[in-house]
Amino acid sequence: MGYKLKFVTIGYLEWRKGQDILVDAIEQLPSEISALTEFVIVGQNTTNLGQQLVERTNGIPNVKMMGKVSRDEIHKMLANTDVMICPSREDPMPTVCAEAMMHSVFCIVSDSIGTAKYIKDGYNGLIFKSENSLELMNKIIWCIKHRDDLKGLGEKAHQIYEDIFSTKAFEKNLLKYVEDMIGKAEN
Repeated sequence: MGYKLKFVTIGYLEWRKGQDILVDAIEQLPSEISALTEFVIVGQNTTNLGQQLVERTNGIPNVKMMGKVSRDEIHKMLANTDVMICPSREDPMPTVCAEAMMHSVFCIVSDSIGTAKYIKDGYNGLIFKSENSLELMNKIIWCIKHRDDLKGLGEKAHQIYEDIFSTKAFEKNLLKYVEDMIGKAEN
């Protein structure tokens, strides 16, 4: 098992996005598990929280703080990521989860984000209780233990993208809405 499982989180570094919860979880990982992981935290790190996280993760060898990156770089990163973590304390519908699913990336999300309602825990993603770093740590360990299954599970996550977030799904839902409105207007 020389290959390190790559986890990424992408978002503006601020309290509601919960990157500090992720760092708490990383710090709690047993050393033998931590050695099998690589964490990349992407986001504007000029905020107070961003600077605190940069300082806090400075001595953690398997954590890389990336700062802000372009949209193209995000898509390249997602194409080479094993697991996306969205540790937000609250976020109605984080775009980055849909983008990860578009790239067939398995996601770990907090139960306080909108995307969680589309995930079946352990089937096409993992859900942890918001602000619970111990539970998040256990979900990370789950991914290590199921690393050989993550590609197939990522394909199941991609199906969420196709069914809910793709242009085709949007067109289908919009058409249904328009047809419903026409039907109501005719009655």
